[in-house]
Amino acid sequence: MTTIYAASAGASARYYTGYLTEPDGELPGHWTGRQAAAFGLAGEVSTEALESLLSGRNPMTGQVLGRELLDRVDRHGNVTKAVAGYDATFSAPKSLSVLWALTGDDGLADCHDRAVDAAVAMIEKYGSTTRIRSNGTRLHPDTGGLTAAVFRQSTSRADDPQLHTHVVISAKVQTDDGRWWALDARLLKRHQQTFGYVYQSALRAELTARYGVAFDEIVNGQAEIAGVPVELLHQFSKRAHVIAVEMDQRIADFIVRTGREPTDGEYAAMERETAADTRDHKTGLGVPDLRSRWDREAEGAGYDAIDLVDSVRRAAREHVVEAQTVTVAEVLEELAERRSTWNRMDVLRTLAGAARPQPGHDATSWARALEAGADRVLDACIDLDPIIGGARRRGSDGRSLLIEPVANRATSEQVLAQEERIITFAIDAQLDVPAPAITIADTDLDDGQAAAAAAVAGDDRLVLVVGPAGAGKTRMLAAAVDDLHARRRPVIGVAPTGKAAAVLGREAGVAADTIAKFLRDLDQPSSGATWSDPGPGTTIIVDEAGMVRTADLDRLIDHAQRSQWRLVLVGDPYQLQAVGRGGMFAELCETGRTVELDQLHRFEHPWEATASLHLRAGDSRALATYAEFGRIRPGTFDEHLDAIADEWQTANTAGETLSITSTRNEHVTAINHHIQNSRLLSADLDTGTATQIVGGTVMVGDVVATRHNDRRLRTTTGDSIRNRHRWTITHTSHDGVTVTRLGGHGTITLPTDYVRQHVELAYATTEHGAQGDTADRSITLATNATSGRNLYVGMTRGRTDNTTLVVTETHDLNEAINILEAAITLDRSDLPAVAQRRALAELAAPRPRPEPSNRDLLDQLRTAGARQ
Repeated sequence: MTTIYAASAGASARYYTGYLTEPDGELPGHWTGRQAAAFGLAGEVSTEALESLLSGRNPMTGQVLGRELLDRVDRHGNVTKAVAGYDATFSAPKSLSVLWALTGDDGLADCHDRAVDAAVAMIEKYGSTTRIRSNGTRLHPDTGGLTAAVFRQSTSRADDPQLHTHVVISAKVQTDDGRWWALDARLLKRHQQTFGYVYQSALRAELTARYGVAFDEIVNGQAEIAGVPVELLHQFSKRAHVIAVEMDQRIADFIVRTGREPTDGEYAAMERETAADTRDHKTGLGVPDLRSRWDREAEGAGYDAIDLVDSVRRAAREHVVEAQTVTVAEVLEELAERRSTWNRMDVLRTLAGAARPQPGHDATSWARALEAGADRVLDACIDLDPIIGGARRRGSDGRSLLIEPVANRATSEQVLAQEERIITFAIDAQLDVPAPAITIADTDLDDGQAAAAAAVAGDDRLVLVVGPAGAGKTRMLAAAVDDLHARRRPVIGVAPTGKAAAVLGREAGVAADTIAKFLRDLDQPSSGATWSDPGPGTTIIVDEAGMVRTADLDRLIDHAQRSQWRLVLVGDPYQLQAVGRGGMFAELCETGRTVELDQLHRFEHPWEATASLHLRAGDSRALATYAEFGRIRPGTFDEHLDAIADEWQTANTAGETLSITSTRNEHVTAINHHIQNSRLLSADLDTGTATQIVGGTVMVGDVVATRHNDRRLRTTTGDSIRNRHRWTITHTSHDGVTVTRLGGHGTITLPTDYVRQHVELAYATTEHGAQGDTADRSITLATNATSGRNLYVGMTRGRTDNTTLVVTETHDLNEAINILEAAITLDRSDLPAVAQRRALAELAAPRPRPEPSNRDLLDQLRTAGARQ
């Protein structure tokens, strides 16, 4: 989705009404939306009316709608452009565009239009709210609907057939009191994928109803029409062909320059650059002129319209598939795999991506059927919304005006039952007076570490240890494990990842494994299992507990209760959480008794320790401190790539370890290949030793990571190969690649098949991959995608220096700080259903009324459980 700014209202209006619609055969834009009708707008969109609307004015009278759209300047002098509207674009599958182009059947294009209408109607129904402040309270009311201009186009920039529609939505909306406000576009932005899925699903329904076509497999919400030859899809993708021709030349230049083929990552970067460099304006040829060309091109590929129609009809006859339906239970299972709570948009996306249209439905009725299906799913859910007597509610979703439309509201009985079992266990396990060990050896532990070690080695059934980054959790655990061993008390360590389990085992001196392997052995006992059921009184230490999925924690607790183990959960609720449904460690720390590690040992500079704690708490004072000491650097992405490569070379020469992290995988890939290229230019790597890996090639001296646990492969120190372990390549041959663990923990020759499938460059990694690491220095590449947790993890890996390179348009430090200020407020981690229920209750409750504490709520839960 594209944002349209008020400052360019005139240019934007001319672009949509002129450039997009002037070629012969393109339809003029038309108005849609309830607010457009209220204005009296109907029929064709004029440049003048659209420019007036995008300037924040009534398109009929020119009167300013509410506040004038003006750019804002913040305290740092940075300009925030006034938003005039949004461009939501819907693009048909290539097979439909080809079928329309060669048959000349405008009914096919009309199917696309009807599907767009269905999606836009859903956007208007749920996404036309605003935000207002009333008596100190933020409200989120419905409005009179949207004002939108719809522009359908038929061709791509290369004049290939490509049916797509731009829906230009005004940022101005009106409440029922006649006042004008800014559209709250968060739902539109956050759920644009949902609306795209609905469009594709409605399109399949319309095409099936009118033409009886069949469809290939649905992938990411989209499916091609069965029977349209792949050759034709490629033939009418000339834009891709133009890029390919230019790419051939650039690849040839690359080989001459480097003596090798580009890696997949380098190829992707070159392709992006080539796409930008070869983007041309359209020729301006109309559809009638292009149709004859399209016919010739199809004939050149061996097809004409009759052949194509026959192929599609034959595929429809042979490709008879029973109408695919999904059950409520299947939808709930898929939703619960990814998150603890969800909303209507999540349900609609799941349905639209899974269910094939039923007979008798067109686009409009199928969209209604999806809505009805969502109703059935939500009816089977537990509604977390509080019942607020007398509260005003939105007509669009029936929720209180106090609650944001984007807020999740639903969960399943299974999810809530798991969470409540975990909490009930925690309450019961911490009812007794704490019983720490009194035999912890007098070591160099600080007071907090000593208290935590005593708790870990004590008798409590549940111990929660919270430690910020750099607090010495592993040192504390080693002391506790020594004490348990000395008293012949069994202890086992588990962690969410093989890498974390290996570190726990090596540095704490405890037998350790992944939670997945531990639970699998217990649930499916076999002669080859590593673990059998530990006896009563065994201490199970769970490291990086914040990254444990809720379902796994529930299973672990079930085993602990039946076998009478002690559980020790160690982690930091402010670092990165589980991928998927999680968040229960943070919830237990919020509601239970914790032992806190309150001193930081990692950082050389005291100011950096203090700044890290501020960053952990989301306190912007951290940014001021980092900026004062030169740890925040603005710049473009390419500039930062060069700087990171230079920093890596400097650290490598000095014998220092450098942690390099970024949030997006594509950025990590770009960094890895840039460092590798830099080393090639410096003759640090020998192209004669090149070996194929995932996404390219590696040579002797490259730093790589293994990405698959393999217990059959053992290093010279007896360690198995773990996911995310990092290595330096020391030798390559036809038999495999010899690597040495960074830090000197063993050498192994990895088989060729393993290398090709499970090895990748690892100069840099994501913050998830770096969590738990310690290095001499760290660099974090920060962008608009970086969250507070990402930033905190990245900026706490280094002992002597932690620097963030912020991708900016200018070299203004204030722009970088603004991006980081937004980052520290961004949290993508999953929030448990019990926490979401509490948050909704607190939001909706009258302000003067004191809210029950978390412990009060849990006491109520415990009491209710006792009554049962």
